[in-house]
Amino acid sequence: MAGAIALNTYKTFRVDVTTGITTAYTVPNGVASIHLFSAVANVSSGITTVTVFHNRNNDRFELVKNYQIPTNDVLSPISGSLVLEVGDKIEIQGTTNNEAKFTISILESAK
Repeated sequence: MAGAIALNTYKTFRVDVTTGITTAYTVPNGVASIHLFSAVANVSSGITTVTVFHNRNNDRFELVKNYQIPTNDVLSPISGSLVLEVGDKIEIQGTTNNEAKFTISILESAK
């Protein structure tokens, strides 16, 4: 069937963390998604602070709030799986620009 969505698709997304709220991932129409892995790496020479959100219908819930990550360390903000519905977003915000990098891996399944 041409143009059909693959049954299971693994995807990884990467964003630089800034002082604005940055969307790392949005669940597209026609799929169900499961968070598999995420990490926030501190790439600065000092402590950096981040907040990670689950956003559903513009209602943000903090998964991690104002978490301080030591120099050259990594935070796994979501331990285990997180089921995401169409339109859900995973977002991140730091207290400074470009001191952290966020990576998230997702499994998308056709509905």
